[in-house]
Amino acid sequence: MADTQQQHDQPPDLWRKLEALACGFVLFMLSNALIGPLLDPLQAGGENIPVLRLMWLPVYALTLGLAAWRAPRLMRFWLPAVLLSLLVFWVYASASWSLNPGTTNRRAMAAAFTTLFGFYFAASFDGRRMAEIIADTFLLLAAGGLLAAVAYPKMGVQHDINAGDWRGLWYEKNQMGAMMVYGALAAMAALLAGSPRRKQMVFTIVLCAAMLLMSKSKTSLLALMIGLCGSMLLAAMRRGPATAVIVVWLGVTVAVTAAMVMWLAPELLFKALGKDPSLTGRTDIWAALLRQSAKHPLTGFGYGVFWTLDSVPANWIRKETGWLVPSAHNGWLDILAQLGWIGVGLCALVLGGPLLVALFRFRQVQDGYWATLFLAIFLMTTFSESFILERNGIVWSLACAAVTRLLGPVWADPRRRTPDMPPLDAAPALAWSLAQPEPAPQPEPEIWTPALARRPDPAPTFGKRAVSPFGA
Repeated sequence: MADTQQQHDQPPDLWRKLEALACGFVLFMLSNALIGPLLDPLQAGGENIPVLRLMWLPVYALTLGLAAWRAPRLMRFWLPAVLLSLLVFWVYASASWSLNPGTTNRRAMAAAFTTLFGFYFAASFDGRRMAEIIADTFLLLAAGGLLAAVAYPKMGVQHDINAGDWRGLWYEKNQMGAMMVYGALAAMAALLAGSPRRKQMVFTIVLCAAMLLMSKSKTSLLALMIGLCGSMLLAAMRRGPATAVIVVWLGVTVAVTAAMVMWLAPELLFKALGKDPSLTGRTDIWAALLRQSAKHPLTGFGYGVFWTLDSVPANWIRKETGWLVPSAHNGWLDILAQLGWIGVGLCALVLGGPLLVALFRFRQVQDGYWATLFLAIFLMTTFSESFILERNGIVWSLACAAVTRLLGPVWADPRRRTPDMPPLDAAPALAWSLAQPEPAPQPEPEIWTPALARRPDPAPTFGKRAVSPFGA
């Protein structure tokens, strides 16, 4: 009887590992590691290189297959699905007024699959397991970047204006710096969520931080400090009301001080970051872009075509600035040029709404505060980088995952409860509230498998208290 039960338990473990490996592979591809320095030096995303364009088709097929396999569970994440679908619909609709409808349709498909993977990823794993998969993937990427910098510096180290700065497996140093921030943040989240692989996660944080320092990316270093300090502060808030009040007071004080410095003496901030007041010419680009966007304020010029070489409005900007501008270096202005103010409004709803919800749910989503902090860092970087609706890019995919976690139902796992937490049936029932607990669900395995298809699927729990090593 015991042998029969053991055989029955083996398939779920196998399916779980295979699914995690598949997700790690997709994350590796979306990170664009090796693609930039070896195959796509112009950072075209592979659209203009036939081999790279074909290379993404298996990734799309795998994403679609995983999402179809998990469809019963994905359907319960209806709120983030509706919001993300509205945004993807507007991306596809922009082909009707696009400067190049064929290119918009093709690139819209890439953006749709990038969005779909992030949605599927967050809906298919609990918070701790998702953080572990992300951390494992970035540990591999960081180790590969270290090997490239040491053993093959022609690829792993920059030799141009930033000579000597490490870039690892990416096109330039800032890309590697951003990747290392996401890896360290995921490893910290896994620790706070109770991962048993504590030594590996600590090693991941240390390695990612060391690689970031070698890249000399000051913006990424600031983001890393915000992420790690934010993780510890949010964890400290769970120790009691007094601690929570102190943390909130400190957070508000720092935010107000930073805002005052930015308003009264911005040159001090720019000097600390090693930037000039024009943000390396970005302000000239933004002014010219706003003038061009005013010609199509509501709808823009179509997704993914504004910055092509044959784009008339983009060429006017390049003529004004005197160089071949590849993007706005500002996610919101890029969306304004591509999708108009309607697109900007939809992006603000999709990204800003979950961040407001996070004020009430950051403890309930049981992911070591990963979704809350990642989304906050993502929104901070969108004012200097064009990450919003990035096709075939890990940053946008993980942003969609964070949105899904914050707006979707919480799936409690009774196997990961600590002795000091209240019993599952002690929470009062309040119907369909994002911030209040509901009756506990029936025990459910973390990962759905074909062997369990005939079992009843329990209802999701909204607002269930998080499982944390710090207790309630």
